[in-house]
Amino acid sequence: MLENLQNQPIDWKITETGFFTIKSFVYPSGLPYLEYTSHRKVGNWPLVHITLGRSPETGRRKVAKGIIAIGRIAYGVLPIGQLAIGVIPIGQLSLGLLFALGQGAFSLGAALGQVAVAPVFAVGQIAVAYAAIGQFALGYYCIAQAAVGAHIWTMKVKDPAALEFFRNLFPLLRQFLHG
Repeated sequence: MLENLQNQPIDWKITETGFFTIKSFVYPSGLPYLEYTSHRKVGNWPLVHITLGRSPETGRRKVAKGIIAIGRIAYGVLPIGQLAIGVIPIGQLSLGLLFALGQGAFSLGAALGQVAVAPVFAVGQIAVAYAAIGQFALGYYCIAQAAVGAHIWTMKVKDPAALEFFRNLFPLLRQFLHG
């Protein structure tokens, strides 16, 4: 566990340029804390915000918040982190507005992940969506090893409506989706 230095002065190393600021600190144990913040902003959010390690001010991980946000926990338009929440997140657990990519990907549009859940389109080992592709799929149109849906294409059930839907959805894949 890292020491909380909240009541002590922090010996920050600060690198300032015309484009960004980097605040860094090295704990006595040798573990680093680093925070990169671009000066360019969109609204109140920096264009790029990156956090690494635990803040010596709080002893906790600082959330990365920016248009592009990178950190253990990240919020933004394009957040990247273990927990990523935003418009197009990439993370172990991704919660997205338009699209999500991650081990667990959940979106209001489309999702790609080991577990992918979205109302429109999902691809994953487990995929749940109107149009779902996966090892196991649940949806209206599905292509999967095992599926539950109105129109499914599996090793055992070959509904031509499912095949036609995905052929029309992905014209470039037509040559591979022959039945």
